Amino acid sequence: MTIRHLRIFVIVHDEKNMTVAANKLFMTQPSVSQAVKELENYYGVVLFERLARKLYVTESGEKLYQYAIHIIKLFDELEDSIKEDAVKKKLIIGANFTVGAVLINKYIEKFKYLYPQSEIMVIVNKASVLMEMIRKNEIDLALMEEKSEPDLMKEFLCEDRIVIAANPSHPLFSKKEVTAYDIVNEHLLLREKGVGVRNLFEQRMNQAGLFIKPYWESTSTTAIINAAKNNMGIAVVPFQLVKEYISLGSLKELKVKDMDFSRKLAIVYHKNKFLTSTMKDFIKICHEM
Repeated sequence: MTIRHLRIFVIVHDEKNMTVAANKLFMTQPSVSQAVKELENYYGVVLFERLARKLYVTESGEKLYQYAIHIIKLFDELEDSIKEDAVKKKLIIGANFTVGAVLINKYIEKFKYLYPQSEIMVIVNKASVLMEMIRKNEIDLALMEEKSEPDLMKEFLCEDRIVIAANPSHPLFSKKEVTAYDIVNEHLLLREKGVGVRNLFEQRMNQAGLFIKPYWESTSTTAIINAAKNNMGIAVVPFQLVKEYISLGSLKELKVKDMDFSRKLAIVYHKNKFLTSTMKDFIKICHEM
């Protein structure tokens, strides 16, 4: 079994078609089929079921794929490390919207100060997308809300919370205390499903026996904040992204009785990921700041 076998297997897995994979690899279809067969013989398992001229990945095939993508990335990193200047470090980081908007810059500035020739790419997206990118080894690690996933490792980064914010003239501020029942029928300005802040808010409301219906649903936190400032509803957003508006008085936080909207942000990476010196250095910087 060689790295060549794994590269061929990964392309076949992704394309689910021997002929398409062969074209992509600039190989003949029989050569691709032979490489997959050699892998199956080596491990004594079936990697693909071949039904009606279609390929279906078996459980063993999926397990091999999870290891193969990390082995290939590690091999490529080894080649790059040997061939390139050791001072030049490469890193691809994922960040949720809170980290991407507020926290990531200070980590990168410190890293670039220590390693001025380094190359860092940052991809900002919601947690569900970042976790899938980690699994596909498309990013090295992600800074995002803490998740309990068996295949992902997490290290605590910092405390965070979501807040419910509205224009200071909103009628709810006249109440002595605000409950979840008071806000459930208000014009709720929310992020789309799959985003951590939306998921946590829905979870807490459901635990109180309440089910929400968004008035606005947006992929833009800025749009939600502006709508709340213009008294179009109440915004459910991360504190880090709205604290400046609260301090300036254009928005005010609604304290909701008996509702805990706290959460933890974490450094997340795949359990099979080999932590390079570059990754370790970046993680250390995150912990120190």
